[in-house]
Amino acid sequence: MQDVRHLFKNIICIVLSVALWMSVFSPGSAYAATADASMRSVEGLNGNNWMSGIADDRYIYEINLPGTHDSATVYCKNATDNAVKLFGIPVFNSGRFAKTQSLTLSEQLNAGVRYLDLRFSAQDGKLLLCHGNNKKVRPVNIAVKVLEFFNPELALLGIAGYPLLRLDTEFYAYEDEACATLLTCDSALAEVKDFLEENPSETVIITAKKENGDAEEYLKLLKEQIEMLQTQINPSTQEAYLYTENGNGVYTKMPALSEVRGKIILMSPDYEALGVGDMLDAKNDAGQTDFMGMTFHYENHWSAAADEKAQYVNSFVAEYSAEMSKEPGQHSACANVIKTNANNLPAQSPYDVAETVNDALYSQNKLENGRYYGWIMGDFMTEEICRAIWQTNYFD
Repeated sequence: MQDVRHLFKNIICIVLSVALWMSVFSPGSAYAATADASMRSVEGLNGNNWMSGIADDRYIYEINLPGTHDSATVYCKNATDNAVKLFGIPVFNSGRFAKTQSLTLSEQLNAGVRYLDLRFSAQDGKLLLCHGNNKKVRPVNIAVKVLEFFNPELALLGIAGYPLLRLDTEFYAYEDEACATLLTCDSALAEVKDFLEENPSETVIITAKKENGDAEEYLKLLKEQIEMLQTQINPSTQEAYLYTENGNGVYTKMPALSEVRGKIILMSPDYEALGVGDMLDAKNDAGQTDFMGMTFHYENHWSAAADEKAQYVNSFVAEYSAEMSKEPGQHSACANVIKTNANNLPAQSPYDVAETVNDALYSQNKLENGRYYGWIMGDFMTEEICRAIWQTNYFD
């Protein structure tokens, strides 16, 4: 009888051990081991993998997420060597108003950025990354040309290489500091795909907008890129790089993190023409906007002065942040998006504003762990700033 009991006890132990092993290591539960620890500790997490500690069932709007504005402008240049020129002599550094980041796209992703703002121009069958256009300054350049045409001395100076005035606000992004190789959409997306292959626990939100060039050609070229993302497979997840909603293109509901790990979420004002994605339209003000079936509160004020912008951001954080529940999906705040960038022309550059705003928001541990803030996009985001944001998803 004692042998039977002993045998029965051994069988129970074996069954329980097998059940436990299957629950942890069964297919499709790659993040099951970290799900119970979600919202508890940042131990072992860094800029590459910080989403791996967040439970699969948490919706992406519930995550405090760092992002960048005009993400591709670490290296950028225009036709006048980033300067306004008078008689060929640089008199004003226009380049400082175009540069908004100090890290490349790959460096941003590795630092913890999960939202990229990409601006494009269609040129000679390619999508180039850019910032700014010449629409507003075109009348000035035309007036200068007219003056040169009717004034022989000015015309001769122009021919000699010393034109009266040259003003160019059309900046293109480059892959290298020497500004030798233009940054294309292909190259930018390759960086994102490489990151997601190496870090399949993460997701990246990308906003794609037309800044310059022909609108029809832009849509054609962007559609080709989107179609490739829909068919190209991430080897680490065995699923397409682009997130689609149950096979449908246009987003209507907010996905849980499990649905978008290893994938790109697309934002674009042209999402209907593209047949995929959605757009979060935060105007130059504060208010509400819809994205993926959720209403987002937003703070933008992109033309504010530095001190004013810092006040706007801090007021928004104080009003719209809320304590996170330790249970995923239970915090009380609505969806938030905070855009901390601003460009107070001509007095302050993006760097001038970022220096003030970043110090006001991130210094002295002002963002608290275990509180909900939302998606925070800004200029000159660093690894330290990104960590200050993403670690707030955890309590310890």
